[in-house]
Amino acid sequence: MDASDQETGEREVPKWVYKLFTGHAYPYVRRQAKFAKARKLGEDREEPTAEEIKAKFWEVYPQCWMKVLQEIKTGMIVSFIELGHYDAGTFQECIDNPEEFLAKTYGKKKIKLNFYLGENFICTINFKVAGWVSHDAGNDQGMG
Repeated sequence: MDASDQETGEREVPKWVYKLFTGHAYPYVRRQAKFAKARKLGEDREEPTAEEIKAKFWEVYPQCWMKVLQEIKTGMIVSFIELGHYDAGTFQECIDNPEEFLAKTYGKKKIKLNFYLGENFICTINFKVAGWVSHDAGNDQGMG
């Protein structure tokens, strides 16, 4: 955190996390910000501003929990097994250095991180960890 962040009390997360939570691919945070706005009878709600989205992100993100899943491919079927569950506020090391954390904790795998607020799915991101190349590189379950 630089001096200007300390003066304003601004918090930081890696850019990839903010973009994942607020981008158009996963609209949960944007939609929450939009529906928090007042609506005039007979009119559509206005799109949220960047500041409204940022404020909603900081409401949602600190309460989110994370699930770590491994992708398993058998023939044409792709399934996932749960490797870990992290409560809100307990996955900072993964957020700061995802490749390093996932390689150290789970090894060479294709991993999906899912983020939730309570039971609500928020967003997901995939990682090919520790030089993972294909499902065929590991054993017959693709667990390399």
